[in-house]
Amino acid sequence: MKLSILCLTICSASLALALDSASRVAAAEDVSFAGKVITMTIGFAAGSGTDLYGRTIGQHLLRHLPGNPRLIVVNQPGAGGVVALNDWTKRAEPNGQFLTIGQQSQVDPDSLIRANAKYDPRSFHFLGGVASASQGLFVNKAAVGRLTAGSAEPVTMGIVGSTLRGGNYQALWGAAFLGWNVKWVRGYPATGEVLQALDREEIDMSSFSALKDATYLRQSGKFTVVCQGGAWVDGKQAKSAWIGDAPFIGELLERKLKEDPQARQAFDYWQNLTQIGIWLALPPNTPDDIRAAYGKAYQATIQDRAFLDDYSKINPDALYVRGADLSSLVSKVVSVPPETLHYIDALLQHQGFVAAQ
Repeated sequence: MKLSILCLTICSASLALALDSASRVAAAEDVSFAGKVITMTIGFAAGSGTDLYGRTIGQHLLRHLPGNPRLIVVNQPGAGGVVALNDWTKRAEPNGQFLTIGQQSQVDPDSLIRANAKYDPRSFHFLGGVASASQGLFVNKAAVGRLTAGSAEPVTMGIVGSTLRGGNYQALWGAAFLGWNVKWVRGYPATGEVLQALDREEIDMSSFSALKDATYLRQSGKFTVVCQGGAWVDGKQAKSAWIGDAPFIGELLERKLKEDPQARQAFDYWQNLTQIGIWLALPPNTPDDIRAAYGKAYQATIQDRAFLDDYSKINPDALYVRGADLSSLVSKVVSVPPETLHYIDALLQHQGFVAAQ
């Protein structure tokens, strides 16, 4: 008797889920944007990587939305994209006619605090995007011994600008927890100049993610990859095919992080943040039927050969990430306590970096 009741309960729940799924599909098919204009807000300059992704996916996405609406793109740069999202969340109606293209700086709580953000990115409805590529920490083979043996002679680490970003944090974690003796060489105007400096042996180490850079460095025979950050693909951290099988930086730090919960929290925050690349989202409170229609259109777009061919001309290394994975990463990043941000600031200051104002 109990077994019969249990089976009935399970069957009823399964039927309810099936009916709910079917009703969402049906509702999505009832949505039409015929005669409508979709406004896409991008908080970065025209011609930037974020802008090019938005314009490319936008024109193809609209072909898969019912009713074939028109697209208007509005660029509103400022404060790492925060200015645009402050305005967008205030003005964007949840009627399917407003989209935004964003990136990491617009969901980083450290940036949000400093830029006086007026929104909570956890309320956005993420459709998907492009994963942040895994960054490999390339080191001149002649300098590897100095990196790990506690040598008095530091390993020189080249970075773009004066602020530490992305994959270059791997050297910070190594200096803080693995005893790496790192000397920071700052001020390079772009990645290309860092690559040249590494090739000329003006510096010993830096991080790269692009296929062409990683291929060149590996084929030169002068460099090895000591670790990589990983990319978030299909709900898990993945290694880069063009960087190779170098360990994740987290694997090198595992024992140290187990001993220090605060360090673990700081590292996890950085790890989650660096997995966030470029994303596409609907505004808060968008109804389920409109979200379902966009979800269906987005999935069709990223399987559309015309879109893939067009975007590969801009970013041949692109890895696509699901909306659910983005929501999870953003939630973890935004929920980080202030103490964790202060902890990372202290690590940066110890290495001679001044915290951003």
